[in-house]
Amino acid sequence: MVVDCTSLHGDLLESELFGHEKGAYTGASDTHHGLFEVASGGTVLLDEVGDISPRAQTRLLRVLENGRFRRVGGTREVAVDVRLLAATNRDLQDRMERGYFRRDLYYRLCTLKIHVAPLRERPSDIMVLANHFLEQLCVRFQRRWHFTPGAETALVQWHWPGNVRELLHAVERATIVATDEEIDVEHLPRELRECAKKADDRPQTLAEVEQLHIQRVLKLVGDNRAAAAELLGISERTLYRKVKSIRQTGGED
Repeated sequence: MVVDCTSLHGDLLESELFGHEKGAYTGASDTHHGLFEVASGGTVLLDEVGDISPRAQTRLLRVLENGRFRRVGGTREVAVDVRLLAATNRDLQDRMERGYFRRDLYYRLCTLKIHVAPLRERPSDIMVLANHFLEQLCVRFQRRWHFTPGAETALVQWHWPGNVRELLHAVERATIVATDEEIDVEHLPRELRECAKKADDRPQTLAEVEQLHIQRVLKLVGDNRAAAAELLGISERTLYRKVKSIRQTGGED
């Protein structure tokens, strides 16, 4: 069960998570079972957990401590067995220091912490995700779109301040604007087109030319490094070293 914490605040979030009794507040005409109750034996994902109110944080901490809670307006405790996942794009350390997020709740949630780097720090994922989104749209609309090399370069060059959601928007926009199956730079959002134009106006260094050529050859052979090394006329060890260097400088492998 997924809860979007940014769209629910105060009593609404507490009611969504813990449920409410009939007559608990105006409009509560029936007893409502919250997501913790419904998901007992399963998993609840709190998306954007850094945005929940201090009161909701207190109630959430109690549930994590003892697995029990009371519905809003209720007196009887409900016991649940739920696995909790929490996600946020906020800096919870900073929010703790500023008094917006409970320190004890933070450490309760951080039993196992997974940091997902922003898209700009993992450029090798950009085309993997872009092609994934494009394949989904192809199936949805029964079309056969594909990116040109120029469009792929523009996508990889952009720094994606909006992360994966921005990438999805860019791919969706391109499929709307494209008049045929080919998606080129001109079909991408304006900021990507401008970024690509600036890059085209700047002379490439030998290292950049080599990096781009290695990336194209790897793509051609489906990331088979032995085949790529043979086509490039170098050893696999040399190719491995060059790919490692590309990764360290922020290039795509």
